[in-house]
Amino acid sequence: MGPMLLSAWLLVGSALLSPEHHSPSGRQGVGPPQEQHGPGPKAARGKPHGPKEDLATKGNCGRAPLRHMLEGSRIIGGAEAQVGAWPWIVSLQIQSGNLLAHICGGSLVRDRWVLTAAHCTNDARDPLMWRAVIGTNDIYMNSPHSKKIKITAIIIHPDFIMDTFVNDIALFHLKKAVKYNDYIQPICLPFGIFQKLDQNTKCFISGWGRTKEEGNGTHVLQEAEVHYISRNLCNSESGYAGVIPQTSFCAGDEDGAFDTCRGDSGGPLMCYLPEYKRFFVMGITSYGHGCGRRYFPGIYCGPSFYQQWLTHQFSQASTKDTFQILVLLGSIIFLAAT
Repeated sequence: MGPMLLSAWLLVGSALLSPEHHSPSGRQGVGPPQEQHGPGPKAARGKPHGPKEDLATKGNCGRAPLRHMLEGSRIIGGAEAQVGAWPWIVSLQIQSGNLLAHICGGSLVRDRWVLTAAHCTNDARDPLMWRAVIGTNDIYMNSPHSKKIKITAIIIHPDFIMDTFVNDIALFHLKKAVKYNDYIQPICLPFGIFQKLDQNTKCFISGWGRTKEEGNGTHVLQEAEVHYISRNLCNSESGYAGVIPQTSFCAGDEDGAFDTCRGDSGGPLMCYLPEYKRFFVMGITSYGHGCGRRYFPGIYCGPSFYQQWLTHQFSQASTKDTFQILVLLGSIIFLAAT
């Protein structure tokens, strides 16, 4: 992360890849608008729910036991994250020769599920190539708190369009469930509470991606504070000019001081709601035009627009012959050979 820039360019990148590997790119170009699939913003926002009604906060999620940023610590603005600050952050890595390379970020949302961006899998959809590293800040170091877990399935939204990043959402299914501790926790999904997101909401981005547009990725987790940017401003003629998917939105800084970049793809936009005293994954880092450019903040796919699809995957995974059932229902699934 540079002086005031988290990672920048698109989102998919490699910290350790060998030269012959070509990782997917995404924050480079902006395609024409496309018809959206699934609920639009109005349907997704729906009727506000109070803390007692909301299903999103049931169970243990969105709490970072080792983080005390709401008790007077510094404002985050392009710095190394403290160990354990974001216990749901996942490094999704693939094998390249004898090296393991960080490709994308992800969010632990259940004990066997990682939420990420669909475009992260564009060049590598074999689950056997991937692993998830959870509970670490430094992807070069072996931490006693971290877990390295194989992937058994990759589930991509069936209506994902690579050219325009429409429906840029996917799930990685872990081979085994993780045990929660101070360094490994799930983040809450924003079901029923997305309408609470506004410019005053305290939000953060974090990842191992590039610290400047033409720079390199970092092996130590970076973080920055950002805010929601209205669609009218972000999608205006001076910005993205109407091409932002209806199920996506902008966050960052109008002047480009804080942004995500190549290698940060799939990671979470984490927003704290004081009425719940929890963090929510309001967005999945998707794409953008360059990194840290004025008028072109990062674009995030909104999980709240995919509540039905996500809950369906979770519920089916608890049944026998899970992925055979899912295939019949039309999900795009890549299974590890057994």
